[in-house]
Amino acid sequence: MAGEFYNYLGLPFDASADEIRQAYFDAARRFHPDANPEQDAREEFLRIQQAYETLSSPEKRKIYDRSIPDNLKVPLTAAMSIRVSRSVIPAMQEPQLLYTLIDINCTGEMDSSRMPPSAICLVIDRSTSMKGERLEMVKANVAQLIKTLKPKDLISIVVFSDRADVIIPPTQVSDLDKIQGKINTLDVGGATEMYQGLEAGVALLLRSPENSLVRQLILMTDGHTYGDEEDCFRLAKTAAEANISMAAFGFGSEWNDGFLDQLVSISGGSTVFVTSSKDLQNFLSQRLHAIGVAYASAVNLVMTVDPALEIRYAFRLRPDLSPIPIESPIPLGSLQYGKGISVLLEIYVKSIPVNTRELQLGTGRIIFKLPSQPISHGRLTFDIRRPVAPEVEREIPPAAIVEALSKLTLYRLQERARVEVDQGEIANATKHLHHLATHLLARGDRELAHTVLVEAEHIQQSRRFSKDGDKRIKYGTKALLLLPGPGVE
Repeated sequence: MAGEFYNYLGLPFDASADEIRQAYFDAARRFHPDANPEQDAREEFLRIQQAYETLSSPEKRKIYDRSIPDNLKVPLTAAMSIRVSRSVIPAMQEPQLLYTLIDINCTGEMDSSRMPPSAICLVIDRSTSMKGERLEMVKANVAQLIKTLKPKDLISIVVFSDRADVIIPPTQVSDLDKIQGKINTLDVGGATEMYQGLEAGVALLLRSPENSLVRQLILMTDGHTYGDEEDCFRLAKTAAEANISMAAFGFGSEWNDGFLDQLVSISGGSTVFVTSSKDLQNFLSQRLHAIGVAYASAVNLVMTVDPALEIRYAFRLRPDLSPIPIESPIPLGSLQYGKGISVLLEIYVKSIPVNTRELQLGTGRIIFKLPSQPISHGRLTFDIRRPVAPEVEREIPPAAIVEALSKLTLYRLQERARVEVDQGEIANATKHLHHLATHLLARGDRELAHTVLVEAEHIQQSRRFSKDGDKRIKYGTKALLLLPGPGVE
């Protein structure tokens, strides 16, 4: 296949010599026979060596590049813009906070004829607590919404309780009758062990073609899992490395939103709170539509900051809203046509050394996979610097950062209240919920503000959230903040 040497090393066509060298060292650490005894790893290492020997030599690379047809050298249609809360940083010895807003957008138009099929696996909790309305809700919606996928897309379904069963192996969506019949046979029984279902689902997705547009696992559950949480996290990391992302739908009030949020964030995914059949229909429809319009998958932010700095918080604003783990790399999910990705970074500046003239806030790259392209890896590089001065004028941050900070503040208010209730700090939790309600009223959401005020009163009386009050506030706030704020286009 033309361009395969770039794909072996996970590189774009215009990779620099330094990038080629670093990619080879990274790949060699994973696949060298001394580190990985698997036979497949040995074969992969030989391919990596061959690719490096060619691409690291300027003369060999020129010859190789000429062998790639021009129509396969597809230009990158992604762009990045970066805004910082200050244009000039004050030379302070005491700590200060800076905010960086990174926007990544797809600048091209989708060509459906070039889009490879997607692979989706639904992992459905069939434990006893799903009996009745919840399981019937799943049955009623899943088969209908699968019809919105492309005929060649692959769908698989796993059901689990204390064991997992594959009821539909990877099957093209065009075979809908078979899918509908299998869904109708679902029944409940047993306890909830999520690792069983997740492991089976990931195994099915690993069988799908590597060039799938998206490989997505969607978990549907109404409960907790016990004793296998760390195994689930490790599996999610393994899945993310194989370009498999996870999303989660939580039903009712008993599911563990903290666990599910952490689980799916490993691959840049998100969690939604399902309270009705209409919710499930809307959320599943949105999720499946997003899968079909992805330009890039496995988008990750790789960033190095100055030793005087620390990334304290990362908050994704688009395409969905949630805090994201601060690790290297930072997972951002998929880049969709017409949607884009926005992430706000809170940067803690410990102190600025005397005589510093310029501060490097961050250098790095956005890396991603391009399943619809022959050379299937892309990257955008950045180097964020700002001048430092002993005296600076007061300035208003860019409007986009002001709006992003407004959303961050609202999310943190409900986040802080949840922690304070857990710690028994009822007065502080109530105060923060009242502040949240005031902000929600200012944004025009009277219904959610009323929910928050009722919950604040319930907390004062019972010292805990109501049955699903914390989830209604958390996910209601997330849904609201996806809408433009007052005066924002």
